[in-house]
Amino acid sequence: MKLRSLLLLTALYTYSVQAQDSKQKPINITFEARGDFCNEKVDGKTDHENSGFKGTNLNLILKGNIGKKFSYMYRQRLNGINKDYSFFDATDWLYLSYHINNNFTLTAGKWAVMVGGWDFDPAPIDVFQLYEFPYNFPCYEWGVWGSYDTNNKKDKIIAQFVESPFQKMYNHSHNEKTNLYAYNLIWYGSHGRFHTDWSVNMMEYAPNKYINYIALGTRYDITNKLQVQVDVMNRAAKHQAFFFKDCSISGRVDYQPSKHFNIWTKASYDVNQTNTDADKCVLPNTEITRLGVGMEYFPLTDQRVRLHANYSYAFGKNTNENGYLKDKQSMIDLGVTWRMKVL
Repeated sequence: MKLRSLLLLTALYTYSVQAQDSKQKPINITFEARGDFCNEKVDGKTDHENSGFKGTNLNLILKGNIGKKFSYMYRQRLNGINKDYSFFDATDWLYLSYHINNNFTLTAGKWAVMVGGWDFDPAPIDVFQLYEFPYNFPCYEWGVWGSYDTNNKKDKIIAQFVESPFQKMYNHSHNEKTNLYAYNLIWYGSHGRFHTDWSVNMMEYAPNKYINYIALGTRYDITNKLQVQVDVMNRAAKHQAFFFKDCSISGRVDYQPSKHFNIWTKASYDVNQTNTDADKCVLPNTEITRLGVGMEYFPLTDQRVRLHANYSYAFGKNTNENGYLKDKQSMIDLGVTWRMKVL
């Protein structure tokens, strides 16, 4: 939990920190990798395609300053390129930021689509168990955004205008080329033990057709070693302001018995009881639940090496034949992650 929070804060605040730190290197280079052994079963039968030893992530990360006012970040998934998947499709981050002052920053490039909820924040290399929606959501797109930091750095607001995550899906299914866009507003707050990751979003899924999200990610630090987080996401098509007919709810509890261990348990629920085709991530008549438990072990104090183990079980109905979660699906995942500072 602490590692993932650190990585998120790095992504959100790195350009403002870089702009203020004259000693920041012009370039920092990091490689990170993850390998897993998985055993997945559906209704007691092993899914051999998703089981066995797998190299899941290999990333290159560059970041640094260009003078006093500009900074950049770049993250490339080196394992994500094939004949159907271009170099830039495998680029998660590639952006240039201009720091107007200590409060305002303007940025252009490719980054995460700003949707609230803690399940959206971890990089793919740090993902263990999500609910159905994030698995089907293309979360990195090109665009522009502006951010505002309060003087005490306890609040950050980002307004974002990017390509719609559903643009490629629409163009592929309709065999045409059109431009679709997304408009996002997110608030990251940190006030004592209370932390927010809240957003409102308007996603164009077809020309002049939108689906709106209200995504509320809330975390409360009960103690320095025990945290509870809850994500609530409601989705509604334009002119159909229904609540909790199309939504996802996720809850997680993390406990660190020592600085080397994190133990967690999690539950999630996705449902879509609408009759529209607006939600491309959780299809109509879906209602599926996932329960899980896991642990992370960091043998080094800087947490650059991580061993993990987790188990989950899903049950219910998923009408998406290509969806991630399935009825009576059990999954055991063991693996190792390491991060290498090159420069």
